[in-house]
Amino acid sequence: MVMSNGYRTISQHLNDLKKENFSLKLRIYFLEERIQQKFEDSTSEDVHRKVS
Repeated sequence: MVMSNGYRTISQHLNDLKKENFSLKLRIYFLEERIQQKFEDSTSEDVHRKVS
């Protein structure tokens, strides 16, 4: 019984980590999209000003 409880705990923890990993990947994807859009919307002069 102890072994199945430990397995269940590890399995649940692994599932939680997978969900967190997916959420973080989504956040990164959308943040990169927003950054790319801002650079496309800006003139090259604005981009140089932002980077400097």
